[in-house]
Parts: sequence; C-alpha cells; structure tokens
Amino acid sequence: MVPKIFNTLKLKIRVVLIFILTGFNLIAQEPLTLFQAIKTGLENNYSIQIQKNQAEIASNNNTLGNAGFLPVVNLNAAQNNVINNSTDQKYFNGTEKDISNAKNTTLNASVGLNWTLFDGFSMFISKDKLKLLAQMSDTELQMIVENTVSAIIINYFGIVQEQKLIGVLRDAVDLSMTRKKLALAKISLGSGSKLMLLQSTVDLNADSTRLLQELTRLTNLKADLNKLMCIEPERSFEISDTIILASPLNYDDLKAKTLAQNTSLIMARNNQVISLMNLKDTRSLRYPQLNFLAGYNYNQSNSQTGFLEYNKAFGPSFGLTLSYNLFNGFNTNRQIKNAGIEMGTADFVYKETDLGLQNDLFKLYNEYRSNLDIMKLESVNQAVAKENVDIALEKYKIGSINDIELREIQKKFIEAQYQLLLSEFQAKLAEIELLRISGELYKSISE
Repeated sequence: MVPKIFNTLKLKIRVVLIFILTGFNLIAQEPLTLFQAIKTGLENNYSIQIQKNQAEIASNNNTLGNAGFLPVVNLNAAQNNVINNSTDQKYFNGTEKDISNAKNTTLNASVGLNWTLFDGFSMFISKDKLKLLAQMSDTELQMIVENTVSAIIINYFGIVQEQKLIGVLRDAVDLSMTRKKLALAKISLGSGSKLMLLQSTVDLNADSTRLLQELTRLTNLKADLNKLMCIEPERSFEISDTIILASPLNYDDLKAKTLAQNTSLIMARNNQVISLMNLKDTRSLRYPQLNFLAGYNYNQSNSQTGFLEYNKAFGPSFGLTLSYNLFNGFNTNRQIKNAGIEMGTADFVYKETDLGLQNDLFKLYNEYRSNLDIMKLESVNQAVAKENVDIALEKYKIGSINDIELREIQKKFIEAQYQLLLSEFQAKLAEIELLRISGELYKSISE
C-alpha cells in the first residue's frame, strides 16, 4: 500500500517538474544578440527620439537671424473709409457749405527696415551661445545614448546570469530527484525509511520552488529588456551568450579618458562657458545701441470735405537712431552682479562634478579589481564543491552518509556556483560602468 501511494506521489511530482522545467519554453523564441539588442534600443528608445528632436531644435536656432545680425523688414498697409455729415460750414471768404454722407478715403502702405548695427557686441555673444547650446544638445543626446546602452548591456547580462543560475537550480532539482528515487528504491527493497522519503520530498519541493521563482524572474528581466528596446513585454527571445570580461582595464588610462570624455563633465564645462557668455552679454547693456532705419511710404487720400479733395505722397525714408540708457534704477548693475554670481556657481558645479567622477571611478575600479580576484577564488571553490558533491552522492548511495549531510554538501555546491556567477556579474557591472563614465562604452561595443 505504501509503495503504491509513493509511486502515485512520484508521478505527480514528475508532472509538476516537467511543467516547471519546460513550461517557460513552450513559445517559440527568437535568438537575440547583444548587438541586436543595442541596435534596436537605439533605434526605438523614446528618450533618445525626444532628445534628437531637442537637438534638431537647437541646431535650427543656431542662425544669424536668431542672434540679431540680420535686419527686420515689415510690410504695412491700411485703408480707412469715413462718412461725415457736415453742416453750417463757413469759410473766411464767406462761403458756406452743407454736405451729407461725405466719404473720405485714406490708403497707406509702407515697407520698413530696422537693422541693429551695434548693441554692445551682444549679437556676437548670442551667436556663440547658440552654437554652444547646439553642441550641448548633442552632448545631452550622447549622454542619453550612453545611459541607454549601459542599461541594455546590464539587463542583457543580467538575463545571462539568471539563465546560468537556473541551470544550477535545475541541477539541484535533478540531484534532489535522484535522492527521492533512491529513497523510493530503498523502501521497495525494505531497507529504506519513510523519514528519508519525506525529507527528500521536502528538499525536492524547496529546490523546485526556488527554480520556479527564478524562472519568473527571468521572464520579468526579459520584459525589462523589451521595455528598453520599446517592444511589447510579451515578446519572447533567446539569449545564448556568456559573460565575458574585456581585457583588464588600466586605472590611469580610465582616469585620463574620464576627464576628457565624460559627458557630465563636458556639460559642466560648457555651462561654465555659458555663464561667462551671460556675464558678457549683460555687460553689453552698458553700451549704446545704434540702429539703421529705412523704408518706403505711400499715402493716398480722397475727401469730399476739408481743404484737399485728393492727395498722393510717396517716397523713401532712412536714418539712424542712437539710444543709450542713462539710468534704470541700477538694474543693469544688479543684473551684472547676478551674472557674476551664476558664473561662480557654474565653477563650483564643475569642480563638484569633477571630484564626484574621480571618486566614483576610484571606487568602481576597486570593486572591479576585487571582483576579479573573487572570481578566481570562487572558481576554485566551485570546482571543489562539484567534486565534493559527486563523492557525497556515491557515499549516500551506499549509506555512508545520511540525508542531512548530503543536503548540506548540496547546498554548499549550489552556493559556490551562485557566488561564482555573482562575482562574474558584479565584475561585468563594474566594467560596464567604468567604460561608461570614461566615455568608452559605446566605442567598445562598436569595435
């Protein structure tokens, strides 16, 4: 009776395990390489598309006209019609006149040009600022591209690590299943115990539960990668890559490239230049402004009352206007002072960004080197733990060790494999971040 019950239980567990191990692979999956993931993300990512539009706007704004170099030309035209009733008009010559519904018509048309010839060099400063703002917009685009590439790579290799961990857990399930088979076999031979079978069942269920949890996490990681690529979360794909570290990175080389290429530092440096331009632009308010004015006017009037029945006048006009602010409540001085303060703030921001990057680089490099050393140790531990679990399983088969001892050895083997995977992943994360802040990440992928 007891073996029959356990055989039924065994069949149910097998069915559940088959579902767990294969249920997530029922949908056909397309292979996805890291290059394909990055390419798709850069083409589709909404943040990149938004910043591309902003960069295009900044480029469109970088014109002579927007800086104030070119004249402004306006065309104006107007026609006025007036109907008057005039009674008891008496002139000095004695003439009297009464007019009803008298119509007066006036037509005016003009073309006017206003051209600023001098404004305290503000137009030159504005043109330089527009050019720099266009460059900064491109730098912001580069920053978003770097962050997107970094996120895709981290998520991609996170999936690779998760798949390896699932492989480890499947091996653990297989080992627990072997224990359960041995327990059932011993019971059928009359040499086993129900306690051994129950313990092996508990361990098998625990391993199966963790495997199921990690399979769910793998599905969610793939959904996150789909989001970065702007693809629907249900889209399935297969990744067959492994985590491969680049050649050992040199700290001094990384530091030099960070100070020269880091986009955050470039933005802070450009903001310093912008603040200096703002100060110069504000100082231009102390200079006079000279404008050239030119135009062509046409006027025509028809009147049934008044002194002139018909009049037409036309011709060009031109001249210069000079304006100079003598006093505006000390506002110019205030604006110049505030611009100087803002320039000082930009200097502090640059120094803070520079120091923060150097600190991040130093800590990341220490983590990177530490994880490389940990990888070597964990690789040895994993090999030793694998050999230990193989020996323990043979001893368990002949009864030299009990369930608890085998389970402890099995747990150490799983932990050793997990720690090796974790150290590999942590080293890769540090490598990716070091390449990102040094401005070398996208170059390393493109090569």
